[in-house]
Amino acid sequence: MAVRRASASFFAIPSDGKRQNNFATPMAGSAIDLLFPDTAKTFYRKDQTKLDVPDCTGQELYKRILTGEIGDINVEFFATPKLATLLAAYGLGVAAAPAGTDPYTHSLMELPLDVYQGPVFSAIFGFKGGANPLRLRGCSINSFGFAGRARGLVTGRANIKFAEGVALAGYTIPTCVNEVPLRFGDCGLSVNAVSQAGLWRSFDFLYNLKLLTGGHAHTDEGIYATRFERDDQRERRLSYAILGDNSDQTYLDAEAGAEKSFALTLGTGNNKITFNSSRAQHDLDGGGLRKDGQANETNIAVIATPMIDGSTLPLSATVVNSQATAYLLTP
Repeated sequence: MAVRRASASFFAIPSDGKRQNNFATPMAGSAIDLLFPDTAKTFYRKDQTKLDVPDCTGQELYKRILTGEIGDINVEFFATPKLATLLAAYGLGVAAAPAGTDPYTHSLMELPLDVYQGPVFSAIFGFKGGANPLRLRGCSINSFGFAGRARGLVTGRANIKFAEGVALAGYTIPTCVNEVPLRFGDCGLSVNAVSQAGLWRSFDFLYNLKLLTGGHAHTDEGIYATRFERDDQRERRLSYAILGDNSDQTYLDAEAGAEKSFALTLGTGNNKITFNSSRAQHDLDGGGLRKDGQANETNIAVIATPMIDGSTLPLSATVVNSQATAYLLTP
């Protein structure tokens, strides 16, 4: 008799970037149809808060009461333009209608300054061969990021908070679809509209909403969160390294904290996403110089921090692909 691997977990999200109608109502299982590759590592847990009740003497523990619970998913994966776009849409929070014809251009923007609750979606977490996986309601991107080094694969990571996980009977695991992951050579970086091709050696991009998951997430006496709101100050960061030394203009500009635009592109041709910042402060990262590669070549390490530019929020993204419908629509 065949015995399944109990550790063979799977994680699925909507393939078209749709969202829930409201926080309390999960999406139908049929709408959650994109399986993360088996190469992805998914870590599931529940963060619980409990109240200790002493006995009548006040000296011993009588009961421990569950007062709150928030689900947490960490996923690590080899990046593709599709996965990068879905996480960016859910994370940034605003999506315009697609422009043009196939390939379409999608504009993704950050939540406005006076909006704190981003889009929520539903996901599925379970184990292959096991019955009734969990449908995760009220999923909200807490953070996402991508990293790559010369000649290597680009990796992605995301932290997702969710309100509740309930067993879903009859769910059919989506078919695994092969897609070649992004390599470093499939990506590009421009600083002040100047390509860094030939010099660029590595990057690490992070977007963090820093969701409020304490008491603020609970607006009633129930144990499940009723909202996920972002922190007042979102974290945006691009670290990158290029060949050079302390006599190069890149080093001198970063030493002076120069303000420059940047564009980080993941993907090529008609299947890509570009993260744009029209104004970012570029500083030396960790002293500014480091050794890298077989020949111990000197790299200039820079960290770029996007900042507001007049009324323009610090970060946006432009997507080119074949999806004809907008992201963040309701089913």
